[in-house]
Amino acid sequence: MSQKPDPKDVYGVMRSVSARLSESVPLGSMPAKDDGDAAVARMLARIDDELDARSGGAGSSRRGSYWRSVSYTVPAKRQYVLGELLVPSDASFVETAYRTVLRRAPDPDGMTYFLEELRARRLTKVEILGALRWSEEGMAKQVHIDGLLIPFRLQKLKRKPIVGKLVSWAHALLRLGANHDRQQVLDTVQAQESHELGRHINLLVDEIAELRGQNAKFRQSIGELMPMMETAKVAERDEARIREKMDALYSAFEEQFRGSRELIRARIEPYLEWIREVGAGTLEAPVLDIGCGRGEWLELLGEHGLEASGIDLNHDFVSSCKGTGLKVVEGDAVEVLRRMPEGSVGAITSMHLVEHLPFERVVELVEESLRVLRPGGLLFLETPNPENLLVGAHYFYMDPTHRNPLPSAMLQWLVGNRGFTDVRVERLSAHRELNAPPLIADDLPGAKSINDMLWLLNVGPDYAVLGRRP
Repeated sequence: MSQKPDPKDVYGVMRSVSARLSESVPLGSMPAKDDGDAAVARMLARIDDELDARSGGAGSSRRGSYWRSVSYTVPAKRQYVLGELLVPSDASFVETAYRTVLRRAPDPDGMTYFLEELRARRLTKVEILGALRWSEEGMAKQVHIDGLLIPFRLQKLKRKPIVGKLVSWAHALLRLGANHDRQQVLDTVQAQESHELGRHINLLVDEIAELRGQNAKFRQSIGELMPMMETAKVAERDEARIREKMDALYSAFEEQFRGSRELIRARIEPYLEWIREVGAGTLEAPVLDIGCGRGEWLELLGEHGLEASGIDLNHDFVSSCKGTGLKVVEGDAVEVLRRMPEGSVGAITSMHLVEHLPFERVVELVEESLRVLRPGGLLFLETPNPENLLVGAHYFYMDPTHRNPLPSAMLQWLVGNRGFTDVRVERLSAHRELNAPPLIADDLPGAKSINDMLWLLNVGPDYAVLGRRP
């Protein structure tokens, strides 16, 4: 249970309120985007910073301004006059007695005992001073208190039955002349303490007024933020609806333009040999397909007894794959990879994904793949080949979510630069219609120049970069 803040500690109270508000909007649960809740959390943090600055640092309670008795401090000396030790009252007297006679702060038991005895009038100040002075510890300290011995013994005598009353009456008569002076001293001390206490009360009133003003501003700020928060929530709901709509739209687009499942399976079946070459597809070294789409590659791997799972950001694709029993995770590929253990995968394949990503995201994908692959593991990245004129000038842009073509030399260099070895390019044309005129015979006039141009129409419309983790 947290400690309740001292009501005199105005800044502590504000910090406690701020902390409770922060509990309702935890910083750790804030979404990454800049919505209304995150704005509230940042404002609470700024309030804490301001309070720390105003109060002298984090956790400060401004104890230096607390009120204390004006008669609290008695200078440390080797010799005292009894009268100067009798001025403090109540707890201040007991603490002063310990610090002057025993040269230390009172222990909790001693403080409690003497304070209770003093308040119950079972012991006088003189008796407490005497008890400390002539205790074993007090004898060792040897602090001299001029005028203490006789009053101390007199107080002891007053405790005696019958004789004590006679001594008390006689002593009272002898002190009549000094009572007026002592009363004046007490009145002066009380006046000082009352004035000092009043001053601190005024300071507290000022602090409370300032706190109320800041609280009003805080409420106003919250009121201004509420429309922002509501707007952010509406925007989030709109974004979710748009995302759902676009996922369904892209799924229909793939059905129309990607080709039948049978055609896609025919194109990717040769890739099985590359998976077997690196020993991937076992429980210890499974295949991970990034951007698995409709799941044709995962199905083919499963049919050949190879362990595999997939990642895709499209909700419709993920639901379809799960509906057929495939192991697929919905999410951003790079973020999913970051949560995976190092060296936990035998092969990472990605077909027609990198052309959808910003370049810096492609770099992150390659780097995380290197970490997640086990030594000797395979990275396989397939993408449209812009060397083919029809692809680079037309077919690449059929997909409106493509960003830009990636030349094979550049992607090959990137994979090698980020740490992969044995990096090579495979141009892919199997089961892909070229719709291009064939090369002419080499013995015809101008054959080389013509064939150089025709090659740009006949080169594989897709290519793959393959690399191994060292």
